[in-house]
Amino acid sequence: MEWEKILRDAVKENSIKELYLRKVPSLKTCEDWNKVVEVGTVDHKTKYAYYKGGLVKYGERLFFVTQERLDAVSPFRKWDFKNKIKVTDPELTAGEKK
Repeated sequence: MEWEKILRDAVKENSIKELYLRKVPSLKTCEDWNKVVEVGTVDHKTKYAYYKGGLVKYGERLFFVTQERLDAVSPFRKWDFKNKIKVTDPELTAGEKK
């Protein structure tokens, strides 16, 4: 799929475009949580969603893991997020102007 190729390299210099963030699939379960590699934390609010959690790589793909899931898995696996991911190109809300 085309989005898989785009999302594989979506995080550049600790930033990701909001459009790409909305397309990143959520990782809810996996075979081995110890094979998940931390990319960085995200704390970003869009018009319809609030992204609070972390971006991770599992295999070759990029995933978003919610803060609640990170907390649920933390007794079994230590998370070590070193980067904070900045979200760029946010959509403007109705009242804002460029």
